[in-house]
This record gives sequence, C-alpha cells and structure tokens, in this order.
Amino acid sequence: MSSEQSMPLINKTLSLDKLLRYASPAQLSELADIITDSGKGRVALTENSKKNILAHQRRRALHIISADLAREICAFGGNTVVNAFRSTSQPSYLAVATDVAKKIGVKVPKNASVCDIEELIIKQILTTSFKGKSKEEIEALFNAHNCKFDNQQLEQLLKKGKTADLVSWLYSTCGPYTLSRLVNSAMVPALNVAAKAGIPLIGKAIAIRAPAMMNPIAAVISAAWVTYDLTGPAFRITLPAVIRIACIRQAYIRQETDKFCQELKKCL
Repeated sequence: MSSEQSMPLINKTLSLDKLLRYASPAQLSELADIITDSGKGRVALTENSKKNILAHQRRRALHIISADLAREICAFGGNTVVNAFRSTSQPSYLAVATDVAKKIGVKVPKNASVCDIEELIIKQILTTSFKGKSKEEIEALFNAHNCKFDNQQLEQLLKKGKTADLVSWLYSTCGPYTLSRLVNSAMVPALNVAAKAGIPLIGKAIAIRAPAMMNPIAAVISAAWVTYDLTGPAFRITLPAVIRIACIRQAYIRQETDKFCQELKKCL
C-alpha cells in the first residue's frame, strides 16, 4: 500500500498553528484571553506580543497570527521553572500537552498522539469531577448538552463506584466532541473561583461555595480543580489552553467528518 493510500481521511494531529487556522473567532479570542490574562498582561509575555495579540483580537483577525498564538502557548509550556523565565528553547505543543496530562495524574502511553493526550486530559478531569456526584447531578450536566444515554446503565455504573469506567462509557456514548465542549464551557468559571479562593489551600471551601456561585455545569466540573495545584504560573495558562485546544480540535474533526459524509452522499 502506498503512503498516499494509507493517509487518514482526517488529520487528527494537525500542528497547533495549523489547527488554530480552523478555529472560530470566538475560540481564538478565548485563547487570547488565556495568553494575555484578558488583556492585563503577564510577566512572561512581552509588551509587544501582548499589544499584537490584543490588536488582532479587537479586529477579530486572530487567525492571521495563529502561528504567534501557538508560539506563545508553547513558550509557557514545559516545566514551571522554564515557563517563569522564558527559556530560549521552546517545547513543542506535544510536550506541553504531555506535561499538563502528567500534572493532573494522567498516565500517558508511549507514542500517544497529541489528540490521544488531549482526550485523556478531558477524561481525567471528568473522572475527578464525577467522584461523589449523584445521578441527578450528572444527568443535569449532560442534559444541558443534549447528550442522551441509558439512565439505568448510568445508575449501575454509579453504584459500582468506578468513576473511570463511567467516564469511558459516557465518552463512547456521547463522543469526544460533546465532552470536550462540556469541560471547556465550565472551565473559566471554575478556574476563576479556584484562583480567588487560593487553590490548593482552601480547596474544600471552593467545593462548598461553587454550587452557589456558578451554573450547574461549572459547579460539577469545579470539583476537579480543587485537586490540582495551580499555584505555579505555568499551569494556570497551559491547563486551560490545552482544554481550549482540545475543544478546537474536536470541533475541527467533527466539521471535517460532516464534510466527508456530505461529499459521500453526493456519490450515492
């Protein structure tokens, strides 16, 4: 079989700069907010870079500087010491995603693709979030995203107490696109509460206050953040950035899949 024949129909491992060219203006704006701290700037971000990103954000033209956005995200990546002082050698996005995965307790398989790693991160966050949650809370979470599943199966898995198995089942039932969107939608409110409360020192207080302070989706997902030490400057940027990118990648894969299916129907 030739290399051309073995090429996948959809490239799930597009490099970060190429992937960002497929992102919507809103998705890129969310990434810009992470990089620039919503325009306030960061110690590890040069003034010129900040001004450039904000200028393109105002014009809704961030796709023009997708390579710059990718470079900035990777510059924050790697380990926290490197992040804080901006090493001259920049880690790849694969290294950044792997670092984030390991930070939150994911065992990354050897030779895992960047798409695999992003999906493992989403699964890990959901696994942590669902621990101790009731059937009603999880149902409300997925109903808000129009994800239908077998309620009896959900109840059985909850009774067994194997949250990882529950997440794997939901992943196969609802799909990575829905679950990445679910985590992405809850991330900012959860992280904001966590940052104000001072993770990890008073994580228990966050868990108590979160339901009253956030929408139901963010209230469930916020439980995950209390277990992650995000006090270092790097992971406050790279964790939310990787989640956003995972959502962008799944949206791209879905878009390309739909396009392929439409073209296939024309041939029938």
